[in-house]
Amino acid sequence: MKSFGKFLPSFLIGSFVFYFLSERAIYRYQHMGAGVDIGLFENLFYNLSHTGEAFTSLGIDGQSHHYFSDHINWFIYPIGILYHYFSHAETLLILQALILSIPIFVLPTFGNQNSYKIIYPLLYALYVPIYWIQIFDFHPEVLWIPFFFFFFLFWKKQSKLWYVFFFLSLCTKEETTLIWIVFSFLIRDSHPKESRTIGIITILYMILSIFLLYYFNNQTEHYKLAHLERYVDPIGAITKYHLFPYLLLFLLFPFLFLPLRYPLSLCLFPYVLYSLGSQWEVNKTPFTHHSFITIPILFLSFIEEVESFSLPWKRTILSLSLLISIVLFFQFGPITKTYSYRKDFMNRQIKTDDVSILRSLFPGESIVSNVPQYLANRSEVYLFLPNKEYSAKYFVYYQGKDFPPYEKAPIGYEQSFHKENHILIFQHKKID
Repeated sequence: MKSFGKFLPSFLIGSFVFYFLSERAIYRYQHMGAGVDIGLFENLFYNLSHTGEAFTSLGIDGQSHHYFSDHINWFIYPIGILYHYFSHAETLLILQALILSIPIFVLPTFGNQNSYKIIYPLLYALYVPIYWIQIFDFHPEVLWIPFFFFFFLFWKKQSKLWYVFFFLSLCTKEETTLIWIVFSFLIRDSHPKESRTIGIITILYMILSIFLLYYFNNQTEHYKLAHLERYVDPIGAITKYHLFPYLLLFLLFPFLFLPLRYPLSLCLFPYVLYSLGSQWEVNKTPFTHHSFITIPILFLSFIEEVESFSLPWKRTILSLSLLISIVLFFQFGPITKTYSYRKDFMNRQIKTDDVSILRSLFPGESIVSNVPQYLANRSEVYLFLPNKEYSAKYFVYYQGKDFPPYEKAPIGYEQSFHKENHILIFQHKKID
C-alpha cells in the first residue's frame, strides 16, 4: 500500500497529461489543423501493413521515397503492426501521447524524496516543449525520450538493463549516435569499459545508418535522400540565427539554465551544431518536434543538479522553477487558443464530418490533394504543388479557413463533382 502511495501522485499527473495530449492533438486533427507529417507516417504504416515495404509517397517536396532514405528508425515496424489492427491516424496521436507521458510514471523510481514523487512529475507535465512535439503531428523518434529516461535510471542504479535501453534508444534515429559518442567520451575516465562498449557499438551503428541512407538514396530516381539541402547554404543558415535564442530560452528557462552545469548536457553539443548549421526554421524554433532529443538530457541534468544542493536551496530552486513553468504553460501552452507552429490550433467552425468524408473518398485509388494528410490511408497520395504534373487518378482540393481558395486544377484534370461545396473533386482526363 505504501508503494502504491509513492506512485499515486505521478500516476494521476501522468494520466491527466496523457489524456490532455491525446485529446488536444485529436481535436486539432479532426478540425483540419494537422500538418503533412502525420499523413506521411500514416501512408508509411499503410504501405507497411499492406505491402511490407517502408515506402511513402508523401516525401519531401512531394516526392516518393523509402523511409530509410530519410531516417533510420527501426520502430516503424512494430508501430506498423499496431496500425494494421487499429488503422486510424488517431491511433498514432494516442501512441505518441503515451510515449511522451511515460517519464512522469517513471520518475518516482529514481528516488524516495517527495521531489521525485510530485515536483519533478509536475515540472515535466508543465514543460511546454512536450506539447509542441505532440501538436506537430506524429514522429516515432520521440521514443528516444522514455528510452533515455530508462537508460539513465538503470545506469544510476548500476543495473545491466541499461544496455537494453541504450540499444533501443540508439535505434530511434540516426542522429542519436552523435549523442552517444559524446556520452562515451564523457565517461571515459569513470567507466572505461562501458565507454569503449558504447563507443564501439555507436560507431558501428553510425556506419550502418550511413550505409542504409546512402543505399536507399541511390536505389532509383524515385527515392530521395531528405534534409541534406538544409546544410548546403551556411550563409542562409546565418540569416536564421535570430530564432535560435528562443529555442534555448524555452528549453532552458524552466530549469533556470541549471542543466548547463551538469556534464551530461555536453551530449547536446552536436544538436546545437546541426541546429545552428541548418537554414530551415524548423531546426531553430522550439515549436516543432526537433527538440525531442534535448528533453530527457536537460530534464535529467536539472534533476541531478538540484539534488546536489542543500535542502533550503533545493526548495527555493524548485519553487522558482515551478513558478516559471506555470507562467510559460499558461502563456504559451495548449490551453491558449493558438500555440502550434504558425497555425491556428482550433478550427472550431470546421465540421469533423469533413475528415470522415475525405478519408472515405475513393478507397484504394491514387489521389493528389492540398490536404494529403487526410487521405493517407491508401498506397498513393501526393501533396499538391502548383505547376507540377501528376498522374494520380483523382485531385481532391479542400478550401476553407486556413486553406487558400481554389484557383486551378493540375494539368490533365477536369472537375468531376464536389462534396459539401468546399471539397472539390477532379478526375484525371482519359487519353483517347
